[in-house]
Amino acid sequence: MPREQLINRASEIKVIPTLDSIVNRVFTVLGNNNSSFNDLSEVVKYDQAISSKIISIANSAYYSRGIEIFNLQRAMLTIGFEEVRSIVSCILLMEGVIKMLKLKEEDLLDLWKHSVEVASAARVLAERLCIEDPQKAYTASLLHDIGKIVFYLAVPNYGEILKETKGTGDVIALERERFGIDHQETGYIIAVKWKFPHDFARVIRGHHGDHNPDHQDSLLRVVNASDRFFTRTLSSQSTEAFILDKEKSAITLEVEKIMEFLQLS
Repeated sequence: MPREQLINRASEIKVIPTLDSIVNRVFTVLGNNNSSFNDLSEVVKYDQAISSKIISIANSAYYSRGIEIFNLQRAMLTIGFEEVRSIVSCILLMEGVIKMLKLKEEDLLDLWKHSVEVASAARVLAERLCIEDPQKAYTASLLHDIGKIVFYLAVPNYGEILKETKGTGDVIALERERFGIDHQETGYIIAVKWKFPHDFARVIRGHHGDHNPDHQDSLLRVVNASDRFFTRTLSSQSTEAFILDKEKSAITLEVEKIMEFLQLS
């Protein structure tokens, strides 16, 4: 799969896939006339596909008035409950198209679980280090691997390729070697096209970075460390590793509770 084809695929994506059980949960909320803003928010905040589209729309010229919106709840409030319901419904209708592309549910679950783990860890780091807004760190982390969707859709055995790099953190090098592009770059194409906040686009483009990310960039720092913690490439001597080691059980429990809530377990 040449680089140009992957760039074209990233440019063409209008919606990314959602796990079946999350779709079912959202349909239940949308189908209940008594559902509230909070009921819908509690489901969509865990899903990259729906969260990314809502953030994108809230940051469009029609809604944003020049102010970047990082927080999912604020984005939903900016758009309005009925509009969000309509947007979510449209996204779910697009699922029929996505299913035709035959993206494996197992691959999607792996991507989703890693993104939620990293998001939960980044929120903890932001709180403990007092260097970034925890909710902003959570949402940025939930979206950090959005570029992998392009590879999953375009490369039939991409899930197997990822397994080759487990524990080594060399996925970026392997992607560049085989395809001439990596998931940071395909994710950045989506982020720019969908008008994500600049900070989110920057994280998506550079979340792998090097092993000593610029500590001046607090958002990139917490996402980078959280990502490497779960790919087992974070230095055990780092402050971030010390914090996350102590909090790992709580983070794992939180992810398990989310999976249970969304009926993924």
